[in-house]
Amino acid sequence: MRHSKLTTLSVLLFALVFSLNLYAKGDKDIQKKYTGKKEIKVKLVLGDCYLKKSSDNSIHVHLVHSYDDDNFEPIFKEKGKSIYLREKFHGNNPGGHSKWTIAVPEGMEIDFESATGDFYAEGISKAEIDGSTGTGDIEIKDSEGEFDLNTGTGYVEVAGSKGDFDLNSGTGKVKIENSKGNFDANSGTGDVKANNITIEEEGDFNSGTGDVEITLPKGENYDLSINSGTGDAVLNMDGQPIEGYFEFTANARSGRISSPVNFDKEEEYLEGDNEYLRKSFTKGKKTPRFFISTGTGKAKLER
Repeated sequence: MRHSKLTTLSVLLFALVFSLNLYAKGDKDIQKKYTGKKEIKVKLVLGDCYLKKSSDNSIHVHLVHSYDDDNFEPIFKEKGKSIYLREKFHGNNPGGHSKWTIAVPEGMEIDFESATGDFYAEGISKAEIDGSTGTGDIEIKDSEGEFDLNTGTGYVEVAGSKGDFDLNSGTGKVKIENSKGNFDANSGTGDVKANNITIEEEGDFNSGTGDVEITLPKGENYDLSINSGTGDAVLNMDGQPIEGYFEFTANARSGRISSPVNFDKEEEYLEGDNEYLRKSFTKGKKTPRFFISTGTGKAKLER
């Protein structure tokens, strides 16, 4: 019995020492506050960046990282109305992680760049955000502004937001829901999907090899283009009346066009060495205008 108690005590002491060592070697915490600034330029190597709404009219920067001081140098620089935040590494294979949380007031201009990090924005108002990451993911939630966002291999998601959106992924999916504005969404090989959106003037959704599926947007006199090079391009009416101008295009030999409504006009035309088939109809009214096209997949209208 005594041996069992000693063993239990030893385990507890070891756990306590281990936890204290972890705390001693824990993440480093740096916080900065800025006022009177209009622009933030963030250039990271490995770090993630989280944007959120400031509780006042100041900019609050909170960096948490686990790198050794000899290997990692965070840079905080002010110049005029701008703030420059940067990661600088000394040597290879630093081993660790970093997270930059930036709270901003409305009306900010934000330029973000990271080699591998993720980018998240939530609750941002009247912002101009230009962001890119090599392999990270991009998420925008409950925000308003102008967004020009790119990732090489990550995914892009937008939810509950409003503004002008230029969204691109090289190989990842692009997903938009519960949002309003003008949209230009593209993926090289991933799927592109949009649901419960409102288009003010124009929506353009494209994929090179993935499927593009859009549920009928709200709005009046807008143009909607849905295109896939080799995948399916689908407009789902979600049970709503089929009204407006609908135009379908597909490769005449390897693509397909599918519609529950008969066409008013059909034609074939040459584009380079390829022959294409174009079919169209107008029902009820002339707008919105829908352009659904594919190379070798299916251009489809679903009720």
